[in-house]
Parts: sequence; structure tokens; C-alpha cells
Amino acid sequence: MNDRTFEPLPDRWKDIQADHLYSSAEPRLISFSETQIQLGSLYDSLGKHLKAINKGLVAAQGSIGLVPSEVPDYDLKSKILGKGGDRRFHGKIEDDILYFPGKMTTH
Repeated sequence: MNDRTFEPLPDRWKDIQADHLYSSAEPRLISFSETQIQLGSLYDSLGKHLKAINKGLVAAQGSIGLVPSEVPDYDLKSKILGKGGDRRFHGKIEDDILYFPGKMTTH
């Protein structure tokens, strides 16, 4: 990671600024588009996806966190369990930053 210190990833979508760099617990640099923030605010009112993104890479089965994305041109997706668990937010790694441009899928 960079020598600079970055603000920790907030746990509420309303506290996130578009195109701002945050540091996750993993640690990993994370950034979100305005579209992604709007999707998060609309479909993730409890911030479960933010907790998953903050946690980082996990096993594909039975865990909340980031797992590989099956969507072309995307690297990772958020995975949550329980209410809202049918949605995934997909991110791309660009210049060592996990960027969420606003791609959401359901299953």
C-alpha cells in the first residue's frame, strides 16, 4: 500500500464521498463512484456490503467479504448473507485501488 495514510472505510453509505480513497481493514485502497454510492444507499441501508468490502477477501462459501467476480472486466464482488444477500456490488482493481463504478447484479 502507499506510504500515505488514508481514512478508514466508513460503515454508512451517507458518509462516503465519490472518488475519495479509503483504506479497508485488509488493508486495501477502495474508492466508489457516485452511482455506486446511490446503489448502496438504496439497496444496502444496513451497510452490510460496506462491512464485506472492508473485511476483504474470504472463501466463497459461508463468509461475508469479497470474492472473485464472474462478470467480465470486474475483479471482485461483495458477498453478504441474510437480508440483501441476493445482491452483489462488483469492483475493478485499477492502479492497486479497488474501484466500485456502480455495477450491481442479483442472483
